Amino acid sequence: MIKRLIKDVTYPIIKSRPDFLIIGEQKAGTTSLYNYLTQHPQVFGNIGWKEVRYFDRPEHYNQGFGWYLGHFPSKLRKGNKLTCDASPNYLSYEFVPERIKKDLGDIKMIAVLREPVSRAYSAWQMFHSFANIDNDHLRRFYDKRTFAEAVEEEFSPNFDHAKYPFRYDYVGRGKYVHHLENYYNYFDKETILVLNMEQFRKDLGAVLNRVCDFLSIEHFSQEILEKLQQEKHNQGKYKFHKTPADQEKLEFIKSYFVPFNEKLYEMLGENYNW
Repeated sequence: MIKRLIKDVTYPIIKSRPDFLIIGEQKAGTTSLYNYLTQHPQVFGNIGWKEVRYFDRPEHYNQGFGWYLGHFPSKLRKGNKLTCDASPNYLSYEFVPERIKKDLGDIKMIAVLREPVSRAYSAWQMFHSFANIDNDHLRRFYDKRTFAEAVEEEFSPNFDHAKYPFRYDYVGRGKYVHHLENYYNYFDKETILVLNMEQFRKDLGAVLNRVCDFLSIEHFSQEILEKLQQEKHNQGKYKFHKTPADQEKLEFIKSYFVPFNEKLYEMLGENYNW
């Protein structure tokens, strides 16, 4: 209790706040974007893991704002550089934007989206691969279901969110238009830069320069861009064979996502051709 009180009093004075957030989506390139940006001379990385996950995890949020600031450098150490919180679950949780608004005000945010069908399957592959992973923390999130079973349960009227919490909401997380609308209830659209993961593959330099313009920092040097072109981050080593049942569900959710994607394109004024 005393330690928390000290943090709550002193950290707002000596610690820097994040200058921007990378809010998601999960399995959509947020790790790559964070690692690219932390190689920019005007960006300072977090102390420790990139995903602070303060706003979406109750066990973190309940520890108070001082605990959150403890993950960022001191104001003296940071200087004039920017620092950020890159937590890919922020986009999907309905209660998160209100918390961000309350604690950080009108902060700049970046959302990276991925074609929702491939994102859903990639997320399932990740959780399904945790069965024998050498990490006690991650192993407890193992999803033993097949992809087809997971999708069937998600569409079931009796879907048990207590048994399979939102981290496994493979289809629900892909309804980006709903998640962004929720953020727009609290923030002006100009404060949120929305990127398409596929754009990173097509022209990384153009996308990163767009991010730099959004953050009001200098463009990456050509030397650094050439180096970044060779880097790959957080690529899953898991690979599962798609069963006929899995393929059937992939085709099903591809059709299911069409109206949500169309509304997203209308909102953003950009067609991703998903």
